[in-house]
Amino acid sequence: MKHELELKYGLTAQELLDAVNRRFRLKVALEGAVAEVHFERKLKVAVQEGWLLTYEAHDLDGMHDFTFTTRSGISLRVEVKTVRNGLKAQVELQKTRAAKADPSSRFYGREHFDLVAVCMGRTSGDWSEFQYALVAGLPGHKLHPHKLQVMHLIDASHGLWFPKLQEVIDTYEANLNL
Repeated sequence: MKHELELKYGLTAQELLDAVNRRFRLKVALEGAVAEVHFERKLKVAVQEGWLLTYEAHDLDGMHDFTFTTRSGISLRVEVKTVRNGLKAQVELQKTRAAKADPSSRFYGREHFDLVAVCMGRTSGDWSEFQYALVAGLPGHKLHPHKLQVMHLIDASHGLWFPKLQEVIDTYEANLNL
């Protein structure tokens, strides 16, 4: 059976994969999608195991990637990102474009999401590995304090980053005094 994309574009699966592999920007977009699929797998397992009640994926411009509800009924909004290539593990938290009338619109406001899930696949080779941080603890932008700084070093020693989703959820709920 041919995949619907093979039928739509009149190319074989191999030709489609080769086209992606030869184009840097397309590969970066694919890596973002891969990260989201791996994160959604984690959410599915968490719901099946009963430590999350529900989750919802969002594929809309200007909206965070996922929302999930904890066992205690708290909803958290998640933005999924991929680690940047480089010597140090970093994540870039900014939107692709800014509105012409507001250059600061490219920067995420703290109200946009509650936690960031960073896929470490580019550096570790394991696309199911994530690091998590609560937005409330991340540094603000120097010129726009109500927005997030663009580049964030992923360093567990600072106490901002967590290797397990349950750990970041527990920290979030503890900060709410639940």
